[in-house]
Amino acid sequence: MRKPKIRSSVSSVVHEKNVIEFFLTNTRRQVTMRVPNENIINLILSLDGMSDINEICQEYNLDSLAKENMIKLLNFLERKNVIIDADKEWNKDDYTGFRRVLNFIEDYVSVNDEKIKVWNTIRSSHVVIVGLGAVGTWVTFQLAQSGVKSFTLIDADIVEKTNLHRQLSFGFNDIGKNKIDIVHKNLLEIDSQISVNKVYKYIDETGIDEYVKDASLVINCADIPTVDQTALWIGESCMKYRIPHIIAGGYNLHLSLIGQTIIPFRSACVKCFETKLYEINQIDTSNLRKLHIENRKIGSFGPICAISASIAAMEAIKVLSKVIKPANINRRGEFDIYSMDVKYMNITNDDNCEWCGINGKYL
Repeated sequence: MRKPKIRSSVSSVVHEKNVIEFFLTNTRRQVTMRVPNENIINLILSLDGMSDINEICQEYNLDSLAKENMIKLLNFLERKNVIIDADKEWNKDDYTGFRRVLNFIEDYVSVNDEKIKVWNTIRSSHVVIVGLGAVGTWVTFQLAQSGVKSFTLIDADIVEKTNLHRQLSFGFNDIGKNKIDIVHKNLLEIDSQISVNKVYKYIDETGIDEYVKDASLVINCADIPTVDQTALWIGESCMKYRIPHIIAGGYNLHLSLIGQTIIPFRSACVKCFETKLYEINQIDTSNLRKLHIENRKIGSFGPICAISASIAAMEAIKVLSKVIKPANINRRGEFDIYSMDVKYMNITNDDNCEWCGINGKYL
């Protein structure tokens, strides 16, 4: 480490008896340590990235043994994500455009070279998003704001007036135009480096094999004919090519589903979920009457769509980072708008799964 600097997201408090406590704001973690004397505390708090180690040693009159101990201390603080090497900061363009995103990433990696690698991995990722509706539009823009710059967008829909109250990016002047074209135009307002492969189609039982082969991640935001059905079509294509995929919310009598994150052969797949959910949902239908559901429209509004989308986008960044562990592996949740709680259901791998089980066809 040449020029140590306390991270911009770190706060500190000095206690009695030469104890210093660091608070990592983004992750709400604390690092507490006792140092030999007040001089060392002053040294740590002065780390601003302007001086190298030799200059610091001269300023504080450290002999060779004290210098050796100080280097050990700095290495410890680097591993704990308290300090970074100012010589290995982000490039100016990235820092100007994505400063808060980069600040957040710093708290999940402990080595400077690794943080740059994580950021470059996110920037070079290619994300396929199926469906640009109430969840899909929000997911797309949140990923663009987080640094993703390569997308394949799949949707044949045009903008309608009924879309405007809950779908991001569209206005009255866009009615009658292709959703993909409007989203593409507005993405470039966020980041001029963004590229979009536009696919004007609705998916069906043939899946999306041709679009996922080189994808880093696929996010299912399509609900025609149903989210469960599109999840199977998309999930099977992703299993063939071992592509991570996320079920980004959808209709479960409302728009509050928090879908699962699937890492092929490391987590339960869509088929595992389908089998388990079928068992859970078995009921006695002998005394039930069939509901008339022709032309049924289920209510929703922007904030609840954005909640599902935000969780999916955060999971997506974790998957793309290849470092931060996703939270919704082997589980799916449902957001309750009344209580503001999320109730999760855990589902693990099914050894008998026809896709990923012991004798699964995609193993």
